[in-house]
Formats: sequence, C-alpha cells, structure tokens
Amino acid sequence: MIQLQTGGVYLYSPKGIDRERLMLVISAPGVLDSRRRFITGLTVLSTHDGDTLTVPITVGGARRYVNTTQPMRLIRDWFLEHHDVLSRQEMEAVRAMRRIAEDL
Repeated sequence: MIQLQTGGVYLYSPKGIDRERLMLVISAPGVLDSRRRFITGLTVLSTHDGDTLTVPITVGGARRYVNTTQPMRLIRDWFLEHHDVLSRQEMEAVRAMRRIAEDL
C-alpha cells in the first residue's frame, strides 16, 4: 500500500471503473496515519472549470486546478502512485477555499 500524505497528488484508480485520475489528498495527517479505509481528496483538473473556488496548482511542472467544492471519500487501497506534493502556499490556498466552500 502506498504511503499517503496531506497535500500529495496521487494517481487514483477506482476498482470497477475504467477511469484513473489524479487526486489531491486533503485528509489530516492523523487520519492518514490511522487504519481508516477512507480518506478525503479533491480531483485534480487539467483545465479551469470557471468556478471561483477553484485553485490553480502545479503538478510535475504543469499547471493544474482543484475545485474545492467537491471533496470525495476515497478508498486508500485504490491509490497507485505518487506524482507530486503541493507547495505550502498552494495548500494554504486550497484550505482557505475549502473553508469558504463549506459555507455553501
């Protein structure tokens, strides 16, 4: 099983669905260190979706985006490989937009 970290971007492959995608892990380190099967993440998009609560990030030197309004419960065992880690500033922007999104 792959070691996950908060702010990490990973390839996620749900079983039974032929659609791998990049996900940003936003669960707290305590959750990631536990035996919980589910963690929380956000889908990494290749283009901006026009939502004001979407945050630009850099993954592997390429511009990507994270819509903070759509957190997902993800199964820990379905993560395949690590791609990158967000900078401190990017993660702070994601957290700030998540707090705003919770008011929706």
